[in-house]
Amino acid sequence: MARGKNVTDTKGAVEPAVPVLWLLGKTGAGKTSLVRALTGAGEVGNGFAPGTQDATVHDFPAAAPAVRFLDTRGLGEAGHEASGDVAAAQRMAQAILAVVRLDDPVQAPVTDILRRTKLPVLLVLTGADLVPDPQAQLRARAHLTELIGRELPSVTLAMPREGLVTGLEDLLDALDSFLPRAAAALRRADEARAFQRMRKTVVRYAALAGATDVVPIAGLATVPATQAAMLKALAQAHGVDLTPTRMGLLASALGIGSLARMGAALLARQGAKLLPVAGQTVGAAAAAGASFATTYALGRAASAWLYGVAHGAEPDSATLRSLYDQALKGARNDAG
Repeated sequence: MARGKNVTDTKGAVEPAVPVLWLLGKTGAGKTSLVRALTGAGEVGNGFAPGTQDATVHDFPAAAPAVRFLDTRGLGEAGHEASGDVAAAQRMAQAILAVVRLDDPVQAPVTDILRRTKLPVLLVLTGADLVPDPQAQLRARAHLTELIGRELPSVTLAMPREGLVTGLEDLLDALDSFLPRAAAALRRADEARAFQRMRKTVVRYAALAGATDVVPIAGLATVPATQAAMLKALAQAHGVDLTPTRMGLLASALGIGSLARMGAALLARQGAKLLPVAGQTVGAAAAAGASFATTYALGRAASAWLYGVAHGAEPDSATLRSLYDQALKGARNDAG
């Protein structure tokens, strides 16, 4: 990415294989909490590895990084000289997330760097839960603008120790304007966390589909009805109106071939259950397990698609099919 551009100028710039986001902020500004909120990592500090003497990096995901967070530590600490690491970070990073607490007006170590940098900058104002007064937040923002000497794009986050972090979607939207690949990777992490909150619902409907598919022929009606009810429940959870048009878009995104295979497999299972003795036991058990797995996989893929609709960024068909296939393979582990 070429340097010397602001956020609005960098749309369409070429990202490196692993974009580097420089977390610039004083100790206690909320940098570690921010990475935890963005990635879902339980103990972010353990994932940081030394980059230079006073800088650390955190790769996400660790095994195959899509985003690298660079944290220069010690800013503003008495007797600490961080100029060498600041210079190194300027060379390594593609953008800066400047993390500033709204209730901390002493920001010279951060604003001095922001005045000189040519990297794209996004101000991440934390502590909205500590400074709830909108006018006080505006005054803090104006104070920073005066110190920096120019207006910078900003988002405001509330990151209480116990409770929901708010403002992340605004941050991802802003990040999407200059590092879309990094934003996409972080959105996938957020979607995965959203599915974990809905997983019990999907498992419940999958179990119901499996239970109703034990009786010969009945599954032809009960399984699709159960899956439709599941999709409606997921849509409500995501705040999406699942209209017939959207149902068609979801079917198209999943791929007609996948749905046709599901239907053909369902018909085959009903026929197997009609076979005397063996079919009515082995066939019924197999049908129940298969209906559980396909319903669970459908729920996983549909949840990702609905999340995308709710956030204005639907995943492509390849991503959905991959999620469906992975969920189908692992569904037996979720049956219990």
